[in-house]
Amino acid sequence: MSHFRTDSVRAFRGALLSSLLLASSAFAADATPAAVTTSSDEAHWGYEQTVSPEHWGELPGDAVCAQGTAQSPIALVTATSARPHLDVPAFRYGNSRVRMLNTGHTVQFTYDAGSTVRVGANEYKLAQFHFHTPSEHTKDGVEYPLELHLVHTDANGTPALVVGVLIEQGGVNAALLTAFRNLPRHMGEESLPVGASINASALLPHDKTFFQYAGSLTTPPCTQGLQWYVMKEPIQMSDAQIAAFERLPHLNPNNRPLQPLNGRTVSVHTGR
Repeated sequence: MSHFRTDSVRAFRGALLSSLLLASSAFAADATPAAVTTSSDEAHWGYEQTVSPEHWGELPGDAVCAQGTAQSPIALVTATSARPHLDVPAFRYGNSRVRMLNTGHTVQFTYDAGSTVRVGANEYKLAQFHFHTPSEHTKDGVEYPLELHLVHTDANGTPALVVGVLIEQGGVNAALLTAFRNLPRHMGEESLPVGASINASALLPHDKTFFQYAGSLTTPPCTQGLQWYVMKEPIQMSDAQIAAFERLPHLNPNNRPLQPLNGRTVSVHTGR
């Protein structure tokens, strides 16, 4: 794990943290748990230790968390999902340095520019990914120990598409081996393991079958209008890797409860 000691690096860290927090406030609800916020009101939202999800809608500017009718996460059920023809996401992920920030709400991995997912004629940029424990979505009644969210932005830099990946206990996840040995433990702490890189393609299951629905960010301000693609098949991480995240202070749990479907259509489609 990289720990910054000198004044100059502290200054760099402060600048980087500020920029990441600004980005987080734009992504703030699953598309990017907003982390340490500059607003005294926003700073109080959390999970069990502060203003819990049931009360997010009472905070200034976050009314949609309570009033929105297309909120995430939801319970995904294979048997009742529609099976229309859908455009299949085409993942074009490259390598990125491993750059992690403990936002106080999750551990966020900022992704280097150049990686995208294309759906039909639209292309979205992979901005970051982060984790929730336990999973936010359930699949056929099953709650998983972790869930990964890959957050993509549109041409305006606005969160527009999230790829969710459920994580079950199993073998060691080699792609996350170095990262999960160096997770930043405390709010505002960064970790940049020397020479470490990752390719987000390795975080997707081999079977690309997916659920698709219209939803929202899963953290305040709970903005709606996001496209959700949740992979049907989970990936695996070892018990030790899962425990490394679960033991981070104040981040267990960091999942929003399931939200009403309110008549929305959930589709399931075989990917490629």
